[in-house]
Amino acid sequence: MKIINKIKKELDCDIKKYSFFNNVKYIETDKGNFIIKKDNVSDIFINLERNDFDNYIDYKYQVADYRIYPYIDNFEVDDDEKGLDIIYLMSKLHNKTNYFKEKSLDEIKEEYEKKKTKIKELQDYYDYLRFIIEEKKYLTPTEIYLLKNISIIFICLDLANKYLESWYEIMQTKRRIRISLIHNNLNLDHIIENNKPYLISWDYAKYDLPIHDFVNFYKKEFAKLDFFDLLNIYKNNVRLSQDELLELYIELLIPEKIMLDNSDIKNIYDLTKQNIYLNKTYYLILKDDEPKEKHEKNP
Repeated sequence: MKIINKIKKELDCDIKKYSFFNNVKYIETDKGNFIIKKDNVSDIFINLERNDFDNYIDYKYQVADYRIYPYIDNFEVDDDEKGLDIIYLMSKLHNKTNYFKEKSLDEIKEEYEKKKTKIKELQDYYDYLRFIIEEKKYLTPTEIYLLKNISIIFICLDLANKYLESWYEIMQTKRRIRISLIHNNLNLDHIIENNKPYLISWDYAKYDLPIHDFVNFYKKEFAKLDFFDLLNIYKNNVRLSQDELLELYIELLIPEKIMLDNSDIKNIYDLTKQNIYLNKTYYLILKDDEPKEKHEKNP
Protein backbone atom coordinates (compact mmCIF):
# COMPACT_ATOMS: atom_id res chain seq x y z
CA MET A 1 0.00 0.00 0.00
CA LYS A 2 2.92 2.37 0.72
CA ILE A 3 4.18 2.17 -2.86
CA ILE A 4 0.69 2.92 -4.20
CA ASN A 5 0.52 6.09 -2.13
CA LYS A 6 4.05 7.03 -3.15
CA ILE A 7 3.20 6.58 -6.85
CA LYS A 8 0.06 8.64 -6.41
CA LYS A 9 2.15 11.45 -4.94
CA GLU A 10 5.07 11.22 -7.42
CA LEU A 11 2.84 11.03 -10.51
CA ASP A 12 0.30 13.53 -9.15
CA CYS A 13 -2.57 11.29 -10.22
CA ASP A 14 -5.83 9.90 -8.89
CA ILE A 15 -5.80 6.12 -8.49
CA LYS A 16 -9.18 4.65 -9.31
CA LYS A 17 -8.39 0.98 -8.85
CA TYR A 18 -5.47 -1.33 -8.09
CA SER A 19 -4.89 -5.05 -7.79
CA PHE A 20 -1.98 -7.37 -7.02
CA PHE A 21 -0.72 -10.57 -8.64
CA ASN A 22 2.49 -12.13 -7.30
CA ASN A 23 5.14 -9.39 -7.62
CA VAL A 24 3.12 -7.39 -10.16
CA LYS A 25 0.73 -4.57 -9.33
CA TYR A 26 -1.92 -3.16 -11.68
CA ILE A 27 -3.29 0.36 -11.25
CA GLU A 28 -5.90 2.42 -13.06
CA THR A 29 -5.37 6.20 -12.84
CA ASP A 30 -6.64 9.37 -14.46
CA LYS A 31 -3.33 9.40 -16.40
CA GLY A 32 -3.74 5.88 -17.79
CA ASN A 33 -3.38 2.29 -16.65
CA PHE A 34 -0.05 0.89 -15.51
CA ILE A 35 1.80 -2.23 -14.42
CA ILE A 36 4.18 -1.81 -11.49
CA LYS A 37 7.14 -4.16 -11.06
CA LYS A 38 10.20 -4.26 -8.87
CA ASP A 39 12.91 -5.30 -11.31
CA ASN A 40 16.33 -4.34 -12.56
CA VAL A 41 16.19 -4.37 -16.35
CA SER A 42 17.50 -0.90 -17.23
CA ASP A 43 20.75 -2.19 -18.74
CA ILE A 44 18.87 -4.84 -20.73
CA PHE A 45 16.50 -2.25 -22.19
CA ILE A 46 19.39 0.07 -23.06
CA ASN A 47 20.97 -2.85 -24.89
CA LEU A 48 17.73 -3.65 -26.73
CA GLU A 49 17.33 -0.04 -27.82
CA ARG A 50 20.94 0.17 -28.94
CA ASN A 51 20.46 -2.92 -31.11
CA ASP A 52 17.18 -1.71 -32.59
CA PHE A 53 15.03 -4.40 -30.99
CA ASP A 54 11.70 -2.69 -30.30
CA ASN A 55 9.44 -5.61 -29.31
CA TYR A 56 9.55 -4.86 -25.60
CA ILE A 57 7.58 -2.54 -23.33
CA ASP A 58 9.79 0.10 -21.77
CA TYR A 59 8.93 1.56 -18.39
CA LYS A 60 7.51 5.08 -18.32
CA TYR A 61 8.25 6.13 -14.75
CA GLN A 62 10.41 4.99 -11.87
CA VAL A 63 9.45 5.44 -8.23
CA ALA A 64 11.97 4.16 -5.66
CA ASP A 65 12.88 0.58 -6.75
CA TYR A 66 9.70 0.17 -8.78
CA ARG A 67 9.31 0.65 -12.53
CA ILE A 68 5.97 1.70 -13.93
CA TYR A 69 5.05 0.28 -17.32
CA PRO A 70 2.16 1.37 -19.52
CA TYR A 71 -0.57 -1.25 -19.57
CA ILE A 72 -1.11 -2.70 -23.06
CA ASP A 73 -4.17 -4.78 -23.93
CA ASN A 74 -3.39 -8.39 -24.75
CA PHE A 75 -5.42 -9.51 -27.76
CA GLU A 76 -6.83 -13.02 -27.71
CA VAL A 77 -4.59 -15.21 -29.87
CA ASP A 78 -4.34 -19.01 -29.99
CA ASP A 79 -1.25 -20.81 -28.70
CA ASP A 80 0.04 -21.74 -32.16
CA GLU A 81 0.14 -18.09 -33.25
CA LYS A 82 1.77 -17.07 -29.97
CA GLY A 83 4.38 -19.77 -30.41
CA LEU A 84 5.13 -18.60 -33.94
CA ASP A 85 5.47 -14.97 -32.80
CA ILE A 86 7.80 -16.01 -29.98
CA ILE A 87 10.04 -17.87 -32.43
CA TYR A 88 10.19 -14.87 -34.79
CA LEU A 89 10.98 -12.50 -31.91
CA MET A 90 13.54 -14.94 -30.50
CA SER A 91 15.22 -15.05 -33.92
CA LYS A 92 15.13 -11.27 -34.22
CA LEU A 93 16.62 -10.80 -30.75
CA HIS A 94 19.46 -13.25 -31.40
CA ASN A 95 20.27 -11.82 -34.83
CA LYS A 96 20.37 -8.22 -33.62
CA THR A 97 22.49 -8.80 -30.51
CA ASN A 98 24.94 -11.54 -31.48
CA TYR A 99 28.70 -11.52 -31.59
CA PHE A 100 31.36 -14.24 -31.90
CA LYS A 101 34.18 -15.22 -29.62
CA GLU A 102 36.97 -17.78 -29.64
CA LYS A 103 37.14 -20.68 -27.19
CA SER A 104 40.35 -22.41 -26.27
CA LEU A 105 40.81 -26.14 -26.80
CA ASP A 106 40.88 -26.56 -23.02
CA GLU A 107 37.50 -24.80 -22.67
CA ILE A 108 35.99 -26.95 -25.41
CA LYS A 109 37.38 -30.12 -23.86
CA GLU A 110 36.03 -29.10 -20.44
CA GLU A 111 32.56 -28.55 -21.90
CA TYR A 112 32.73 -31.86 -23.76
CA GLU A 113 33.77 -33.76 -20.63
CA LYS A 114 31.08 -32.06 -18.54
CA LYS A 115 28.34 -33.15 -20.96
CA LYS A 116 29.90 -36.61 -21.34
CA THR A 117 29.93 -37.05 -17.56
CA LYS A 118 26.32 -35.92 -17.23
CA ILE A 119 25.18 -38.42 -19.87
CA LYS A 120 27.20 -41.24 -18.25
CA GLU A 121 25.83 -40.44 -14.77
CA LEU A 122 22.26 -40.58 -16.07
CA GLN A 123 22.93 -43.84 -17.92
CA ASP A 124 24.40 -45.36 -14.75
CA TYR A 125 21.54 -44.06 -12.59
CA TYR A 126 18.75 -45.44 -14.76
CA ASP A 127 20.68 -48.66 -15.41
CA TYR A 128 21.00 -49.16 -11.65
CA LEU A 129 17.27 -48.56 -11.18
CA ARG A 130 16.50 -51.11 -13.90
CA PHE A 131 18.82 -53.67 -12.31
CA ILE A 132 17.27 -53.21 -8.85
CA ILE A 133 13.72 -53.47 -10.20
CA GLU A 134 14.44 -56.57 -12.28
CA GLU A 135 15.81 -58.31 -9.18
CA LYS A 136 12.54 -57.82 -7.31
CA LYS A 137 9.74 -60.36 -7.15
CA TYR A 138 6.94 -57.88 -6.46
CA LEU A 139 6.94 -54.45 -8.07
CA THR A 140 5.27 -51.19 -7.14
CA PRO A 141 3.19 -49.32 -9.76
CA THR A 142 6.10 -46.88 -10.12
CA GLU A 143 8.56 -49.69 -10.83
CA ILE A 144 6.25 -51.34 -13.34
CA TYR A 145 5.78 -48.06 -15.19
CA LEU A 146 9.51 -47.26 -15.24
CA LEU A 147 10.49 -50.73 -16.45
CA LYS A 148 7.93 -50.56 -19.25
CA ASN A 149 9.11 -47.14 -20.50
CA ILE A 150 12.80 -46.98 -19.59
CA SER A 151 14.08 -47.81 -23.10
CA ILE A 152 13.32 -44.28 -24.43
CA ILE A 153 15.64 -42.82 -21.76
CA PHE A 154 18.60 -44.90 -22.99
CA ILE A 155 17.73 -44.24 -26.65
CA CYS A 156 17.83 -40.48 -26.07
CA LEU A 157 21.02 -40.64 -24.01
CA ASP A 158 22.75 -42.76 -26.66
CA LEU A 159 21.67 -40.30 -29.36
CA ALA A 160 22.89 -37.35 -27.25
CA ASN A 161 26.22 -39.13 -26.89
CA LYS A 162 26.47 -39.62 -30.65
CA TYR A 163 25.76 -35.94 -31.32
CA LEU A 164 28.24 -34.93 -28.60
CA GLU A 165 31.06 -36.79 -30.35
CA SER A 166 30.19 -35.07 -33.65
CA TRP A 167 30.04 -31.66 -31.91
CA TYR A 168 33.44 -32.21 -30.26
CA GLU A 169 35.04 -33.19 -33.55
CA ILE A 170 33.80 -29.96 -35.20
CA MET A 171 34.78 -27.71 -32.30
CA GLN A 172 38.37 -28.91 -32.12
CA THR A 173 39.02 -27.11 -35.39
CA LYS A 174 36.33 -24.40 -35.37
CA ARG A 175 36.60 -23.07 -31.76
CA ARG A 176 34.37 -20.08 -32.55
CA ILE A 177 31.01 -19.69 -30.81
CA ARG A 178 28.12 -17.29 -31.17
CA ILE A 179 26.86 -15.35 -28.16
CA SER A 180 23.70 -13.24 -28.06
CA LEU A 181 21.34 -11.60 -25.64
CA ILE A 182 18.79 -14.23 -24.65
CA HIS A 183 15.47 -13.60 -22.95
CA ASN A 184 15.99 -16.71 -20.80
CA ASN A 185 12.37 -16.96 -19.61
CA LEU A 186 10.25 -17.51 -22.71
CA ASN A 187 6.86 -19.16 -22.46
CA LEU A 188 3.37 -18.56 -23.84
CA ASP A 189 2.52 -16.22 -20.95
CA HIS A 190 5.45 -13.90 -21.64
CA ILE A 191 4.23 -12.35 -24.86
CA ILE A 192 1.72 -9.53 -25.30
CA GLU A 193 -0.21 -9.63 -28.59
CA ASN A 194 -1.30 -6.17 -29.66
CA ASN A 195 -0.81 -4.26 -32.93
CA LYS A 196 2.61 -5.88 -32.75
CA PRO A 197 3.88 -8.56 -30.35
CA TYR A 198 5.95 -7.68 -27.26
CA LEU A 199 8.10 -9.92 -25.10
CA ILE A 200 7.71 -9.26 -21.38
CA SER A 201 9.38 -10.42 -18.14
CA TRP A 202 13.02 -9.75 -19.00
CA ASP A 203 14.25 -10.31 -15.43
CA TYR A 204 16.50 -13.27 -16.35
CA ALA A 205 17.89 -11.93 -19.64
CA LYS A 206 21.63 -12.35 -20.16
CA TYR A 207 24.28 -12.97 -22.81
CA ASP A 208 24.66 -16.67 -23.56
CA LEU A 209 24.44 -19.26 -26.34
CA PRO A 210 21.31 -18.38 -28.34
CA ILE A 211 20.17 -22.01 -28.53
CA HIS A 212 19.47 -21.90 -24.79
CA ASP A 213 16.44 -19.68 -25.45
CA PHE A 214 14.98 -22.25 -27.82
CA VAL A 215 15.77 -25.17 -25.48
CA ASN A 216 14.17 -23.46 -22.47
CA PHE A 217 11.09 -22.47 -24.49
CA TYR A 218 10.75 -26.01 -25.83
CA LYS A 219 11.02 -27.60 -22.38
CA LYS A 220 8.27 -25.34 -21.05
CA GLU A 221 5.85 -25.64 -23.98
CA PHE A 222 6.57 -28.99 -25.69
CA ALA A 223 3.17 -30.35 -24.63
CA LYS A 224 1.20 -27.46 -26.16
CA LEU A 225 2.97 -26.78 -29.47
CA ASP A 226 4.12 -28.66 -32.54
CA PHE A 227 7.79 -27.70 -32.64
CA PHE A 228 8.85 -29.17 -35.98
CA ASP A 229 7.97 -26.05 -38.00
CA LEU A 230 9.08 -23.78 -35.15
CA LEU A 231 12.51 -25.42 -35.06
CA ASN A 232 12.89 -25.10 -38.82
CA ILE A 233 11.88 -21.42 -38.76
CA TYR A 234 14.30 -20.68 -35.93
CA LYS A 235 17.32 -22.50 -37.32
CA ASN A 236 16.80 -20.95 -40.78
CA ASN A 237 16.22 -17.44 -39.43
CA VAL A 238 19.36 -17.41 -37.30
CA ARG A 239 21.29 -19.68 -39.67
CA LEU A 240 22.38 -22.18 -37.06
CA SER A 241 25.75 -23.70 -37.80
CA GLN A 242 26.16 -27.47 -37.63
CA ASP A 243 27.83 -27.34 -34.21
CA GLU A 244 25.04 -25.11 -32.84
CA LEU A 245 22.38 -27.49 -34.15
CA LEU A 246 24.18 -30.48 -32.63
CA GLU A 247 24.44 -28.71 -29.28
CA LEU A 248 20.73 -27.87 -29.44
CA TYR A 249 19.94 -31.56 -30.10
CA ILE A 250 22.14 -32.60 -27.16
CA GLU A 251 20.51 -30.14 -24.75
CA LEU A 252 17.03 -31.31 -25.78
CA LEU A 253 17.82 -35.03 -25.52
CA ILE A 254 19.37 -35.13 -22.05
CA PRO A 255 16.53 -35.91 -19.60
CA GLU A 256 16.10 -34.85 -16.01
CA LYS A 257 17.14 -37.18 -13.21
CA ILE A 258 13.88 -38.20 -11.55
CA MET A 259 14.22 -39.25 -7.92
CA LEU A 260 11.60 -41.89 -7.12
CA ASP A 261 11.13 -40.98 -3.47
CA ASN A 262 7.54 -39.73 -3.64
CA SER A 263 4.17 -41.45 -3.71
CA ASP A 264 3.31 -43.69 -6.68
CA ILE A 265 0.91 -41.03 -7.94
CA LYS A 266 3.63 -38.33 -7.97
CA ASN A 267 6.30 -40.69 -9.32
CA ILE A 268 4.13 -41.90 -12.19
CA TYR A 269 3.08 -38.32 -12.98
CA ASP A 270 6.76 -37.27 -13.24
CA LEU A 271 7.72 -40.36 -15.25
CA THR A 272 4.76 -39.93 -17.62
CA LYS A 273 5.67 -36.30 -18.26
CA GLN A 274 9.28 -37.32 -18.93
CA ASN A 275 8.17 -40.18 -21.19
CA ILE A 276 5.98 -37.87 -23.29
CA TYR A 277 8.79 -35.30 -23.46
CA LEU A 278 11.45 -37.80 -24.56
CA ASN A 279 9.27 -39.51 -27.16
CA LYS A 280 8.21 -36.19 -28.65
CA THR A 281 11.80 -34.89 -28.59
CA TYR A 282 13.28 -38.05 -30.10
CA TYR A 283 10.90 -38.00 -33.07
CA LEU A 284 11.27 -34.24 -33.51
CA ILE A 285 15.05 -34.58 -33.81
CA LEU A 286 14.85 -37.71 -35.94
CA LYS A 287 12.54 -35.89 -38.35
CA ASP A 288 14.60 -32.70 -38.31
CA ASP A 289 17.88 -34.57 -38.86
CA GLU A 290 16.49 -36.90 -41.56
CA PRO A 291 17.10 -34.69 -44.66
CA LYS A 292 20.72 -34.13 -43.63
CA GLU A 293 21.29 -37.87 -43.15
CA LYS A 294 19.73 -38.63 -46.55
CA HIS A 295 21.93 -35.97 -48.11
CA GLU A 296 25.02 -37.52 -46.56
CA LYS A 297 24.06 -40.98 -47.86
CA ASN A 298 23.26 -39.65 -51.34
CA PRO A 299 25.75 -36.89 -52.21
